[in-house]
Amino acid sequence: TVTAVRQLAARDAEEQERGARALRVLSRCAGNQTAMVAAGAIPPLVALLTSGTAEAKVQAAGALRNLAAGSSENQAAIADAGAIPPLVALLTSGTAEAKVKAAGALRNLAYGSSENKTAIAAAGAIPPLVALLTSGTAE
Repeated sequence: TVTAVRQLAARDAEEQERGARALRVLSRCAGNQTAMVAAGAIPPLVALLTSGTAEAKVQAAGALRNLAAGSSENQAAIADAGAIPPLVALLTSGTAEAKVKAAGALRNLAYGSSENKTAIAAAGAIPPLVALLTSGTAE
């Protein structure tokens, strides 16, 4: 986990993608999520949402989606790290896969958090989410 977090800060784009992909896969398990958060994974994942390659953005959004699922502490940490605006931006500017992952991350951030719901709406997420309902993938 620590190695993958370090990869996020690498100058090499492929290294960043590998780190984000590893964290997305690891984040499927609640035990790994705790280790990821302790290793400081959230801020660099959020940074990749704006500065990473298209693939790094997909992987980072997927990892954040998984981290936000079922953990109010992670939801708050992700929102506090500034993830909501770049996730909303991915809804309109990202690849099809990035849009799906960003929508999933926003869904998980909103679940059970009126504060995050308000922040998501204020960031302009509703029109692109509605657009995804008609033009997005089956996911």
